[in-house]
Parts: sequence; C-alpha cells; structure tokens
Amino acid sequence: MQGSLGLSRRPLYVQVCDLLAERITSGIWKPGSTLPNEQDLAREIGVSPGTLRKALDMLEGNRLIERHQGRGTYVTDYSSAASQTRFSNIRAGGGERICGDTRLLEQAMATADHAECQHLQLTPADTVLRTRRLRSVEGRAFMYEHARLAAGRLPGLKGADDAKDYRISALAQRFGVHLARATECVGLASPAREIAEALAVEPGATLLRLDRIICGTDGLPIEWRVGFCLLNNLQYVVEMN
Repeated sequence: MQGSLGLSRRPLYVQVCDLLAERITSGIWKPGSTLPNEQDLAREIGVSPGTLRKALDMLEGNRLIERHQGRGTYVTDYSSAASQTRFSNIRAGGGERICGDTRLLEQAMATADHAECQHLQLTPADTVLRTRRLRSVEGRAFMYEHARLAAGRLPGLKGADDAKDYRISALAQRFGVHLARATECVGLASPAREIAEALAVEPGATLLRLDRIICGTDGLPIEWRVGFCLLNNLQYVVEMN
C-alpha cells in the first residue's frame, strides 16, 4: 500500500481519492490525459479494485475526471468548448446550455472592498480582479456581468493581462486550480442605467439577478459574479437529482 494510506481514520477510498487528486492538481496527470487502467492503478497503489472504483467515483463527482465507455478515463480538460458552460444555467430554446459571446467592458486589479471580503472570504489587504462584461447570443445581449476573482487563490495571476476576457474553468485550470462547486442565488431586480443601456431595456425593466459564487476543491471561493439577465427566448434551468 502506497505511502501512509490506511493509517488515517478516514475511509480508504477517500484517501485514495486525495492521492489521485494530488496527481491531477500537481500536473503529474495533465488535462485531457488518459489515466492508467483500473487494474494497473489499483495494483500500483496497493488497494482493491473496488476501493479504487469508489475513489474514481468521487473524482468524477468533483469533475476532476471523465469516464467514457470503451475509451477509458480522462483528466477533465476545462479549456475545451464543451466545458465552458459548466456553471451556466442559461439554456437556449433547444435545451442546450449557453455562455454566449463575451465583450469585455472593463477589467482591473484592486484591493478587496467590504462586499468582496464577505463574499470571497478575503481580508482588506487581499487583491481582486474586477471584470465587467456583456454576454450575447446571436448578436443580442442577454447578460451584463460584474465578476470578482480572488486573485491570490490563482497562483501566478499577476495582473489583468493574465486573465483578459477569461472563462473561469479554463483560467482556473491554467493556474493549477480545480473548481468543485457553485451556488447561485436567483432574484429579480431593476437595472441601473448603465446596465439597462447595455441590454437595450428601460431602466425600470425587471431582470433576472444571478448572484453566483464558485469555490475550489478546498471550499474557498474563487469567483463572485453578479449577472443581470434578460431571458427573452432563453430559459433558466436547474436540474435536481
């Protein structure tokens, strides 16, 4: 059995999951690369195939790997086009998730203000990357976004030039951070004039307000985004299992 596996009080499959996740986050297994077959991997680590399978189930649940019947198991590549809609609940009429085309309006590094400290669990000395952008589909603007990144949680992110018009999943992967989950609060709001003009609606119009926080595998927030959404022919869809 590899290293100190089995010495902890935690279930063995959880320890194996952590071991394999470390290989991914450290870059030993690159995005898009194929994992060894399960029998070989179980033999290398020194655990039963059943224990390994439960560990892989956890990795898949955390979206660190993808399993494809008959093709094998791969490290998830979040730079692919299919991965960009992971945290989007906006869907087109046909049911497909969309992110739309983006137009960067403003982006700058700044010291975290009170609201950013609260939502991102930061201190007033921490730095955030503030981004305002407009999302469109088929040439029609549907969402105005104000996003804040906890810059210090993306090791190597030095300034706005490192993240121009970023997609959060691909950006996190580039800096060796894996995203685990998101929470999104949904409400209704009337937009400020700047937002109303960008979305071509009246200032008193009612829009969907989407307040989302994305966290890494350590549970700490990486991005806080507030979006004002004009649905028109689009839908906001939540899946419940």
